[in-house]
Amino acid sequence: MQTNTEFPTYVFATVNPGRVQKVVEELKNNSQIDMIAPVTGRYDLALRLKSSAPNEVYNTVNQIRSIADVRTTTTHTAMDGIQPTKRLEAQQALGISLLRVEHNPLGQSIKQLSNIPGFVEAFAVPGQFDIVALWQARTTEEIMKTSINQLTNVGGLFKSETLLAYAPVFKA
Repeated sequence: MQTNTEFPTYVFATVNPGRVQKVVEELKNNSQIDMIAPVTGRYDLALRLKSSAPNEVYNTVNQIRSIADVRTTTTHTAMDGIQPTKRLEAQQALGISLLRVEHNPLGQSIKQLSNIPGFVEAFAVPGQFDIVALWQARTTEEIMKTSINQLTNVGGLFKSETLLAYAPVFKA
């Protein structure tokens, strides 16, 4: 399943009410973060860290947690997955699906995800979720339609939650 050997880490954070923009501005200065996305749902921010050694991930997460308005973080370092050549586009809507899979190898589920329109990347992660998948489309409505109509066809999927991002920041 691996199409690369460098796997990202995803950090989902909650932030004090009304402080998301302030936190985003602080996070823009962190060179280890390549995606910052304010999102709807149980989290306020979804972050993707650049692939790096465990001690660097640890240090970056501690830097994120040290920001005064960051309340909680949940960290998921990818272990395997697919990141196609398609790059994230700043002008398109972004969805981040948190998936639980039962009685199905994760590789099979990720391969099925890669056939869904708008697929950008998906990685197996340990912890509360089994897979983190990123989607893009012209509108958030298209992402929701995909999440409702197409994710249900993925083998073994028994729970999904899609976070919708607004004004995501992608850094090179």
